[in-house]
Formats: sequence, C-alpha cells, structure tokens
Amino acid sequence: MREDLAQTGSMRAWRTGLVVIGVLLLLLGAFVLIDTVKPVKIAGVALWFVLALIVHDGIIAFVTFGVAFLLRKAGRALPIAALAIVQAGLVICSVFAIIVLPAAYKKSIGSKNPTVLPLDYGPSLVILWAVIVVLTALAVIGYTALARRQKNRPSVSQA
Repeated sequence: MREDLAQTGSMRAWRTGLVVIGVLLLLLGAFVLIDTVKPVKIAGVALWFVLALIVHDGIIAFVTFGVAFLLRKAGRALPIAALAIVQAGLVICSVFAIIVLPAAYKKSIGSKNPTVLPLDYGPSLVILWAVIVVLTALAVIGYTALARRQKNRPSVSQA
C-alpha cells in the first residue's frame, strides 16, 4: 500500500515540487548572504557551518546513536516511542549547545563591547538542559503509562 502511494504520479510531483522549492530557497539564501555580508565575514560564516557540521555529525549523531544503542541493550522492554522521545531530548539539548556555547565562550574571553553578551550563558544552558531532561523523563513516563493502560484496555472495535 505504502509503495503504491510512493509510486503514484502525484507523490512524485509533490516531491519534485518540494525539491525545486528547497533549491530555490537555498539560492535565495546564498544571494542574500553574498549581497548583505562583507566578503571577509563570509569566511567566518563558512567556518561556522563546517564546525556545525562536524559537531552535528561527529558529536550529536554519535552521542544520540550511542545512547539509543545503550538503552536498547539495557532494557529490551523499552518501547520504540520512548526511545524516540529520549533521542529528541538529546537532539534539542545538542542544538541549544551549538547555539549557546559559542556565546558563552566569547563572553569568557571578553569582547570590546560588554553589552553585546550581557547574560550568563553557561549556567542558563545547564538549567535549560536540566529542564529538558526532566521534561523528557516525564514524557517517557507518561507515554509508558499510557501505552500500558491501552494494552490492558479491552478493544471496543472487535465487539
């Protein structure tokens, strides 16, 4: 059924249209970047993209895969949805780390204008990570309880 849906002409047309829109948006972004940013700063933006790619593929993906692997080995009773919730929590923590850690580092080495980075980014990031960990744990507990309740409930559709 799913393969039939993927093979239909309308699905292919949607995919092609989305790819074309994505390529056009990339070209627009490149044009705006070249038009509005000084050439010297484009090298810095390119370096940030390379470092973000390394952090994403080398650290975030590796840690997420490792945690998922360990959770699967540790408890075979863990539902796949709970594992997905944990992975989503890890990804959210990682994305905020990518955004906040450069600001925390820059604040630690100082800047010419102290009003540019006025907040305590490191402690705020730790608090945010703690909140995400708690919310992730609550989501896993809630999902597990709901799944257990659904499993114990008799089906009404087969009556």
